[in-house]
Amino acid sequence: MIEFIEQEHIYLKDGIIVPSVSEILHFIFPDKYKNVDKEILNKKAEYGSTIHKAIECMENNEELPQLNFIQEESIKQYLKLKKKYNIEVLEQEQMVSYEYDYCGRFDMTANISNNYSLADIKTTAELDKEYLSWQLSFYELASGKIFDKFYVIWLPKKELGQVVEIER
Repeated sequence: MIEFIEQEHIYLKDGIIVPSVSEILHFIFPDKYKNVDKEILNKKAEYGSTIHKAIECMENNEELPQLNFIQEESIKQYLKLKKKYNIEVLEQEQMVSYEYDYCGRFDMTANISNNYSLADIKTTAELDKEYLSWQLSFYELASGKIFDKFYVIWLPKKELGQVVEIER
């Protein structure tokens, strides 16, 4: 059984603390956010979390959280992409683990353009495809499934959203 303690950002598997995919990626990309002010990082993380939650609620036919104008525009972009790429969400926010080596939670599995896909939602200003390749590969291994493709649904602020294929 996998548990997630949100306040400390700790995963437990059968009561044992297991590193997260994010923690492992920090060792591979140690300088990823080195020059970004903590306060700015926190605001960006909060923005991204709100978009994730809104998409999750929308896909579950639940009431959306309170959104500001820019967040509403990101959701409109998501809906356009969903229609354009025929995105059918199958699972969302599933916790996975690879033995006792690591745990994580992927954003979604979906049929995207008729491909069984593992997808991540990003709201970053720039897209780090190498980081995403590692992240999605870790999630695929832990899920025990084999996906046709990896995608990122990229919803940057004040720009058009994109669906971008990510290499393994």
